[in-house]
Amino acid sequence: MPREHKGRREILDAISLLPSVSGLLSEHDGQFEHEIDLEVVVYGRNYGGKKVGPYVSLRTYESGEIVVKEGDWGGDAFYIVVSGRAEVFVKNSSSRVAALDPPAHFGEMSVLAGVPRNATIKAPADGQVTVLEVQRPALRLLRKLPEFSAALDKAYRTHGKNVTLEGLKAAGFNPAAIDQLRSISLFRVYSKNHVLFSEGALMDRVYIIMDGWINRSIEPDAARKLQEDFLARGYCFGTEGIDKDLDWPYTATVLGRTEALEISISQLRSNTRLRADLAKDLAKFEPPKIAGSPIRRRTLSAQRTLIETGLVDATNLLVMDMDLCVRCGNCSLACHKVHGQSRLLRRGIHVSRLVSPTARSIQSILSPEVCMHCNDPECLTGCPTGAIGRFSGGQIDINTKTCIGCGDCAMNCPYDAISMTPRKGKQAAASGGLLGKLREFLRIAPDPLPSAVEQTDDLLAVKCNLCQGTSLNPPDSKRPAYSCEENCPTGALARVNPREYFTEIGDIEGLLIINPGHAAGRNIHRSDPVKRIINIAGVLLTLLIAASALFGLSRYGLGGRLAGFLNMRWLTGLAGLAGIGVVMAYPLRRQIYKKRAGPLRYWLLTHSYAGVIAAVLIFLHSGVESGGLLTTLLVISFDLTIFTGIFGILCYYAAPRLLTKIEGAPLLIDDLRERQLELQKELAETGAASAAVNELVTRKVIPSFLSFRFMLRQYLKRESLSRAVAGAREALKADISKMPSEREKRKLDRAIEIAVTLRRIDSLVFLHRLLKLWIPPHVAATSLMLALVLVHIIQVIYFASR
Repeated sequence: MPREHKGRREILDAISLLPSVSGLLSEHDGQFEHEIDLEVVVYGRNYGGKKVGPYVSLRTYESGEIVVKEGDWGGDAFYIVVSGRAEVFVKNSSSRVAALDPPAHFGEMSVLAGVPRNATIKAPADGQVTVLEVQRPALRLLRKLPEFSAALDKAYRTHGKNVTLEGLKAAGFNPAAIDQLRSISLFRVYSKNHVLFSEGALMDRVYIIMDGWINRSIEPDAARKLQEDFLARGYCFGTEGIDKDLDWPYTATVLGRTEALEISISQLRSNTRLRADLAKDLAKFEPPKIAGSPIRRRTLSAQRTLIETGLVDATNLLVMDMDLCVRCGNCSLACHKVHGQSRLLRRGIHVSRLVSPTARSIQSILSPEVCMHCNDPECLTGCPTGAIGRFSGGQIDINTKTCIGCGDCAMNCPYDAISMTPRKGKQAAASGGLLGKLREFLRIAPDPLPSAVEQTDDLLAVKCNLCQGTSLNPPDSKRPAYSCEENCPTGALARVNPREYFTEIGDIEGLLIINPGHAAGRNIHRSDPVKRIINIAGVLLTLLIAASALFGLSRYGLGGRLAGFLNMRWLTGLAGLAGIGVVMAYPLRRQIYKKRAGPLRYWLLTHSYAGVIAAVLIFLHSGVESGGLLTTLLVISFDLTIFTGIFGILCYYAAPRLLTKIEGAPLLIDDLRERQLELQKELAETGAASAAVNELVTRKVIPSFLSFRFMLRQYLKRESLSRAVAGAREALKADISKMPSEREKRKLDRAIEIAVTLRRIDSLVFLHRLLKLWIPPHVAATSLMLALVLVHIIQVIYFASR
């Protein structure tokens, strides 16, 4: 373990030795120029009882001790060598690749770029190294010092270039050529909308894109339309201009923070040997030609959305496949149960994308308002205490002990993924006794929404932390578990690596990948082996049990004895009862949120197959005789349970797909109802504008476009809302033209648009309700069935014992 120097005088002496931060100690007229900043950084300061800082510590590492380890997430601290020498190792190499002498900086790339450590830094084998550890919150204070800003920028560029060049060596480039390249190349960081080069300009540089996003475009002329595409890291631009003068055939614009190695072609040409070596090696990573097609345009649209919204820069992204989402809200409820307040809001960024090379194979994806643990998180900017940071698992999290509730992180987050909540929230009273638990088990109504936060002081910032530190992820767990994903009944939710999940993004990355820097996510939408096994096993088991029961009945009948008192009626009854037991395990599992009990989607599948098997067995068990009244009621209740369950399965399959087909961007039922009321009110007001308009609205508009037939059209015909409105206007074109004034024409036109839109919303509201409509009768029939089963068992045992 390193030895920490506790004395503030030692820290101040170390700061005075470091040119980049010694300005903190500068004085004017006997007073420190940066007195408050110095106090916060070195000593810490109290603001209204809240401690802010200190943000630096002085540590000495003994021979061979590791300061930072390659591959670890370390986005909350960087280091400055005070004395001794730090040695640099990469790729677990046993021999050092560089040495850092005072006052060298290291570790700043992890802080500024949000990537794991790209090298291991150790104390030398024959000595010590003393370093000043600087926490992220000190950056905004230290940047006031010109020397620090310059040193940080220089260190970042130097280390960025070194990492890039070492990556080129690892990619098979000639090591001697790479060493020569060091003197004629620059490592640059470009901001959003920077034009890297323009179409028609002289190709005078080679660009190796290390990270970021590039839009290539060819301006249209009389002979062609606009052509464009998107490319990511791993490509080299300008290699064809190394041997001869050429103009750029397209314009390249940076779409987000982008890092690149820039090589001067003129200097490259002056070194014949280097030119020959690099031209050959770099040519392998030239980008493809720009191509266009209708399907290609759809892919480009998805790429643009993913890049411009920043979803591709997530290290762990939550996505919802809306064809699978049954709008139950269990994901948000599970988050609330585990954390005390839900960090997941089912609104967010919608992406419509192709999943196969046909124009109709469209996947509707929603990225809800929940933290995606960005590669370069804006929420970390400005936190005065450093409470929010990147933790060891790569997740962005908040230290509740140091959070002062200022709300800076919530304001800086562009995705509204951070909310403020009272530090000491009131705990809901638990349901009392066995009766309370039974009521909770059979409850149909959704959980009440948490009360609004009205207090303005003693707040705490909360956000998704990937369920780290909760009972879902104990220290010995082998895989991460997320409450939202674990408790989704259909598998609509998945935590993914966006660069792997969105194939249209993976396809635009070049082969020259130096530093992936993204966490591994789970893509259950693409491959879910357990789900496949359950489906196969469920089908086979259903067929096997049904065939065995039919064989037994054909051979022995219901009453023929098999062994002792056992006969086929007893066997089918007991097996059916066991099936009912398995079926009832699903609602029990739905009440488990804080422990690992297996993903809910697997329990729902098992529930469905067990229900089918139990239905077959009970049907065979009952035979052709109805029995007494209680037995008849039991059979009826069982039939109702099976019928409503099958209806629910059909609803879960069909309704979400119809919703995504109709709605475009996903909408919550609350949003739809609010819009529904607004349109109803506006239609009434529009119709009342004049007698002529009101007469046509009443006689034609409402019967035509608010009819049941027009609602069915929403489900059966795939058309956009704008096309449906245009068709409705065309159908009443003659009536519009007969209006006596332009004002009344506009009013009637608007009434038609409102009516069509309202019916579209009505159709969506109906589907939302349909997803829950079957649940009350299913629960009621199940409750009645269980009660009658209990009576039936008692009855059977009683008569059997006589």
